[in-house]
Amino acid sequence: MRAPTRWPRIWSGWLHVFVVATLAGLWGGARVRAESDFLSRLFHRDVQVITVTDVTDAGRLLRQPSRTRPVYYEALVLGYTDFGRSIGGLTPPDKTAMLKFVLKVLADRGYFPANAKHKPEMLLALAWGTMNGNEGMALPFMGGEKLDVMWELDGLSIFNAPQALMRHVRSPTADFVVDVAGDDLYVISVQAFDEAAALQGKTKLLWHTKVSCPATGLDIEPTLKQMAREATPYFGRETAKPVWTIAPEREGRVDLGELKILEMIDPKKLPITDAFDDPPPDKAGATKH
Repeated sequence: MRAPTRWPRIWSGWLHVFVVATLAGLWGGARVRAESDFLSRLFHRDVQVITVTDVTDAGRLLRQPSRTRPVYYEALVLGYTDFGRSIGGLTPPDKTAMLKFVLKVLADRGYFPANAKHKPEMLLALAWGTMNGNEGMALPFMGGEKLDVMWELDGLSIFNAPQALMRHVRSPTADFVVDVAGDDLYVISVQAFDEAAALQGKTKLLWHTKVSCPATGLDIEPTLKQMAREATPYFGRETAKPVWTIAPEREGRVDLGELKILEMIDPKKLPITDAFDDPPPDKAGATKH
């Protein structure tokens, strides 16, 4: 009668060893892959952009704009922001140049600044900057919930072993987002709020477009501008999954053909609220901080 009771114990022991070995193999494989991917990104200078737009129920009721049927907005300029620790040695991009560029790509998408003839229909909060080595902040910013990878923040355990075993069948975008979430990132954030609610001191989010790119080896200003170009089709348009686009790094050379003035945007003449005005210069002309 002893043999029948011995086999379940043996099977249980082997099962325990199998689970531990599987988790160890997954962990080791993840470390090797992470190190390989880091070296690849270190010497790879393409601008790899992740764009994700979340739209609320109120935002889904809005019409989609176009250049012929634009949506007019008031801008709340948050400007350059370090979401978390700053990246050492980084010089923030020129604020006016970045603002003009962001307004230009929004106009390409059909979002126009309000004017005397057209009252604002929404308030757009505009921010750009960095996100430094913060997976807990970066993973949701890059659409981790839509990719079902938020469990990666907990590390490998017996509880998420089934999900870890399915890593090999998830999308390349999901793998990329998980791999770079702990890196230094350049980011752009555009949030749309209901204008009428804002005038009453209430916050009613309509949509939020989040754009990110690994920062290693890339200059910040041209990279942010390329990110904005890649994200243009998705401003205010919900994405079922994060969109991963790759563009070569733009060099500092410009070849000019025939010049035509299509549109001029002057931030000084727009309905803009600057949330963080630059401090006045001191007598020697240096900016105080």
